[in-house]
Amino acid sequence: MSHALASRYQPALVVLHWRLALLIIALLCVGYFLLADMPNTDPKKLDILMWHMAGGMFVFALTILRLIIRRWSARPATATTGSRLLDRLAPIAHGSLYVIVVLVIASGYSTGIIAGLNRSVLQRNGEPLPDTFGVFPTFQAHAVLVTLLAIVIAAHIAAALYHQFVLKVDLIRRMWFGQRTIVPVGK
Repeated sequence: MSHALASRYQPALVVLHWRLALLIIALLCVGYFLLADMPNTDPKKLDILMWHMAGGMFVFALTILRLIIRRWSARPATATTGSRLLDRLAPIAHGSLYVIVVLVIASGYSTGIIAGLNRSVLQRNGEPLPDTFGVFPTFQAHAVLVTLLAIVIAAHIAAALYHQFVLKVDLIRRMWFGQRTIVPVGK
């Protein structure tokens, strides 16, 4: 496979990027603002948990698809800031987004298995939810990971805005739709 540089990301990656961004932020909001304070005895929690769990599985599938497409497609040259430290941190931050998303989903999925949510939420067999999810180490990991994910997302947004408005590099254009050119790069 020869290497090539593109003027922008391919449309499938653009769609996946923005769809994942919206879904992940929505799931974080549902977790923080609806599920966290809702008592496990509230019957509405079963419906919200079902959507939260389904959303997590959908994010997982889209993330894997995005990784596969990204691996095999030409993409723009790495954006630089002029700071060696920031330029070295950027790929670590991008990679950590993928890793943290997968770990958040794995910890949520594990909590669902341990807490029997397949029976109470998915099968609706009448089994009550546990008194609290906080007793499960997997849920404690989930809580820490979603907080870390929110921080990394905020840093990602701040970095994009820094590139766009401080460095005056039209970075957002790269992750949007429009004419795309690809230039082969020799080995």
